[in-house]
Amino acid sequence: MTVLRVPVAKSVISWAVTHGEKSQEELRQKYQLQSWINPETDRDYPTFKQLQNFSRDTRIPFNYFFQAEVPHEKYEFASFRTVNNTTVHPSRRLIETIHTMAARQEWMKDYLIAQDDGRKFKLIGSLSRQLSPEVAATKVHKLLELEDKFSQPSTDEAFFNQLRKKISSLGIMVMQNGVVGTNTHRPLDVAEFRAFILADEVVPLIFLNSTDSRKAKIFSLVHEFIHALLGDDEILNVSPDMDISHERWINQVTSNVLLPAKRVTATLSNDLSSAANLKQLSRIFHTSLVTTAIRLNTLGLTDSREINWAKTIQGQSVESRTKESGGDFYNTAVSRVDRQFADAVISDEACGRLPVNQAAEMLGVTLKTYAATVDKLCQHA
Repeated sequence: MTVLRVPVAKSVISWAVTHGEKSQEELRQKYQLQSWINPETDRDYPTFKQLQNFSRDTRIPFNYFFQAEVPHEKYEFASFRTVNNTTVHPSRRLIETIHTMAARQEWMKDYLIAQDDGRKFKLIGSLSRQLSPEVAATKVHKLLELEDKFSQPSTDEAFFNQLRKKISSLGIMVMQNGVVGTNTHRPLDVAEFRAFILADEVVPLIFLNSTDSRKAKIFSLVHEFIHALLGDDEILNVSPDMDISHERWINQVTSNVLLPAKRVTATLSNDLSSAANLKQLSRIFHTSLVTTAIRLNTLGLTDSREINWAKTIQGQSVESRTKESGGDFYNTAVSRVDRQFADAVISDEACGRLPVNQAAEMLGVTLKTYAATVDKLCQHA
């Protein structure tokens, strides 16, 4: 029986090894990579089955291996930065997540235009980097109706959910996930990215890495909302305390939004130590200790010692990472998708315009669990 072998370009194999999800060592133990890259005869090429397995292991799309040259992937819409501001190639997990969100955004855009062909996201350009952080923050504060939210004590989770609901109601899709799709073996790394935004003149999309802490997610959500108002694409993978030049203005606006000077000053207590004040402000305003300390420092209310203390304490007791809705499958599924998007998908499926299997895929669930997910969404209405 003839074995089908595929003459893959050695540059493509080398590229897949370098940019795939598994390490080079893991791949070398499983595949004859040296023979694939430097074949002496046709028998040295991978079989069709081996190539399929290699594609699954590396998470490189199978069709890439039939190209004569290294594939040119379209992810240049944003700067990929690490915490030390070094440009790096994004992981397959991040790339797949971006592609999935871009596909959902495109579907939602078509859906909205079908309802109203003049549909636009009216808030683009409502902020400008020419504004002072204080003036810009006042505009954002009003849009998010934070005056009412700050007047009521709430948990970080409740505050995050209120912010998310408000931002969604303004015409921005807000998605989150801690894994690629539903694959719990492929968690998203907060060290690579905390959030990203896909800007659009009809329906921008914000994605949050839900492995991050709740306080960090709140900061990221407001941070990316500001990018949406500017009309920027961006991938956020620096901590709020990192002083990166191109993020400085955005971080200053975000800090002004979440920690308004008048409210912060009024909340400080002369009866508490500086450490106790920081902890209290962090709890009330849903910001990390470090972000809170930096804000107080810019207001002239603390010095660098408090910032260093906050970094030490925060480093010792790493903020608890969020667990998506307590681990319940359906709560998790509901928490991952934007509510406006989910309603649109369910509506199109109910009207027969969207096949049920496609609707399930759009909501990130299986056909078997689709009906129960819809029921759960209705309960959360």
